[in-house]
Amino acid sequence: MRWYMLDKFNFIDVEKNQSQAVKALSRGDGFFEEHYDLYPVLPESVQIEMIAQAGGVLVGAALDFKKEIVLGKIDFARYEKTILPPAQLVIDAWVEEKHDEGARIQGEITCDGQLVSEASILLIYMDQLDSKTDLKSGESIVFSDNFLNALQIREHLKVSTS
Repeated sequence: MRWYMLDKFNFIDVEKNQSQAVKALSRGDGFFEEHYDLYPVLPESVQIEMIAQAGGVLVGAALDFKKEIVLGKIDFARYEKTILPPAQLVIDAWVEEKHDEGARIQGEITCDGQLVSEASILLIYMDQLDSKTDLKSGESIVFSDNFLNALQIREHLKVSTS
């Protein structure tokens, strides 16, 4: 994963096909650096990526992180409110359908208990992505050890499935 759009996971429950992550949004977040000086609104594309990451980790966990998971299609997205920093966001994702080639997830972002955005996203499974970086053979681009460790994903899996 190249960009970490989430701060941490509250839970990843593979059996119930649900995950929940949080993001403490601040003006110092990288996507505000060169844009939105006077009105730092959270871009809708970043909201989609947050939902995709929360759902992608859930789907990846169900596959033991043996496949790369990429966003294939946005079926539906709706934005209810503008999000301005500082804000504490809760990102919920759940699996609606699983197929051999991918999964369809639903996700919602709430702030102070109010829905701010929601989306339905098709995630695609891939065996391995082609990288121009110096990855070790078989190393994941999406689920790198750095990403899994930074968000303590394995620890949350143990808690939620035990």
